[in-house]
Amino acid sequence: MSERIYVFKRFERFWHWSQAALIIILMITGFEIHGTYSLLGFGRAVDIHTVGAWSLVTLWVFAIFWHLTTGEWKQYIPTLDKVDAMLKYYLMGIFTHAPHPFKQTVLKSTTRCNAWPISASGW
Repeated sequence: MSERIYVFKRFERFWHWSQAALIIILMITGFEIHGTYSLLGFGRAVDIHTVGAWSLVTLWVFAIFWHLTTGEWKQYIPTLDKVDAMLKYYLMGIFTHAPHPFKQTVLKSTTRCNAWPISASGW
């Protein structure tokens, strides 16, 4: 039996999927409020939209608190680590068929679009 590999931590998965769900809810109710279609009724759409908006704001505040208290904020600070190797490769090495300066792994080579089946399957 194979071991599950998680690319993102549990909180990151919860945070991103919650944002996605809330934004979809806000879009649906926003179009309803705008009068594009009539599915829920104006009053109910406004109520759901308001709750969804405050839930999203609460999620953002909680995420900021989480990042500050756990030290996860450090991942967003750009570094100049290995920039010289990258510049050398993209300015000259790519034209001379030099090897790439960074080792590729399955997780690093997976783009966000290709990661959809992995994240949807619970990885």
